[in-house]
Parts: sequence; C-alpha cells; structure tokens
Amino acid sequence: MNYADIEMLHAYGGFTSPTEEDDALLEHFISAASAYADSYCKRRFALADDAVVTAHTFTDKNGLLMPPSDMLWLDDDLCSTPTYAEGALTVTLIPTTTPYNRIVRDDGSRWPDPTVVTGHWAYSMTPPVGITQAVLRMALWMFHQKESSDSYRPYITPGGILIMPGEFPKDIVMLLDPFRRMQLP
Repeated sequence: MNYADIEMLHAYGGFTSPTEEDDALLEHFISAASAYADSYCKRRFALADDAVVTAHTFTDKNGLLMPPSDMLWLDDDLCSTPTYAEGALTVTLIPTTTPYNRIVRDDGSRWPDPTVVTGHWAYSMTPPVGITQAVLRMALWMFHQKESSDSYRPYITPGGILIMPGEFPKDIVMLLDPFRRMQLP
C-alpha cells in the first residue's frame, strides 16, 4: 500500500504542471518509498480501505504460545480489536493504543493450544503522519536524483527496476527511525 498519493506529492514538491512522464515517475517513487519504509522499519504501516481481517495461529509448537502465561505475545502488529476462535473473551490489549503487541486474558487462565486470533495485522489502519512525511520526502528526493550527477543517484533499468544508492539523506532516516521495530538478536 502507498502511504502518500500523487496529489500530496504535487503539493509537497511544488509541482504546478508536471508532465505525464513526471507523474509516472512520481507514482513509481511513491510506491518505492512506501515499500522502503516497510522494509526499513520491519513492519507494515497501513492497510487498504477494503482490507479483510486475517487469522494468526499461536501454538506451543511454533513457539508463539509460551506456557503457562495468561499473556499472548503477538508475532506482528495488530491494529484492530481482535476476535478469538474460542469466542468472546475479556482481555487487556497492550499497549493501550495501536499497534498492539500483547494480549492478556483478564480471567488469568492460560491461552489454549492452539489459539487463533483474527484481526487487522498492521501498525495502524492509516499511515502515521511521520511515515507519510518520510515517504513524501523520499519520493521527492528520488525524483530529483534523476537530474543529479552525484554518486547518490538512483538508476531505473530498462525493465523498470529501481536501483538505489546505499544511503538516503539523514532526515529521511530520522523520520523513519522512531517507527523501526526493535528485534532481539
């Protein structure tokens, strides 16, 4: 999913009369920047408006259900109120705002093996403002690199594959870093 649209990038970049070729490149760079934000931060930031709920299964065997706890550690960001295969449960979602990463049974009982949790799995239903800002900045930077002669210039192959330089400007990284998923080694 793209975290910005062409109209936002027109306004952000000061484009008053872009050509069709420019718009095609801008659309491509928005998609590339959105995908890079997901990849760099190791999470998905938003879902399409018509996204359906999906189920994740937690078991002792896949290591996602750690006995004897009443706490369920989620394997991905959850951004909607979940439902459970075993029916209605009284739970506490942690943290108190999305994205949720843990669910505690209020009755103190252990989660059954397997436990199936259904919901929307992403950071949030809509992209956070900081991610949209990073995507706009990154897409505009990519667009302007086509006119650059420096070593940070991206290249688009004849097959339409975008090859990027090894580094993005530091302000883009600073926008993305607070959203980066922390992982244990």
